[in-house]
Amino acid sequence: MTDLTFHLKAHAESFVTRDMGRKVREMLLEFHSQSPVDMALTIDVSGIEVLTPSFADEFFAKTVVLMGLDAFRTRFRIIGPPDDIKLLISKVIKIRLAQTVQAESP
Repeated sequence: MTDLTFHLKAHAESFVTRDMGRKVREMLLEFHSQSPVDMALTIDVSGIEVLTPSFADEFFAKTVVLMGLDAFRTRFRIIGPPDDIKLLISKVIKIRLAQTVQAESP
């Protein structure tokens, strides 16, 4: 079976800048577009010790906003982050979604 895992460590050496988060998000979206639409995809965060809020916002949160939360949850699963990075990812997604809803409100 084809490996349908996006190994974050394979796409960058560091996970601290907003610019790098954007570049890796573009790689993820390309991976997503080339994958069968009916298959779940995995984002593997294993082995990453430092991941900043800026990177997490650009990579995870903006992907969620672009796809929609339900579509993201249906299509992707995230594996391997330590608890502190898991909490950070969750927090930046919630903040970005709240900002998006607020910006769309009249």
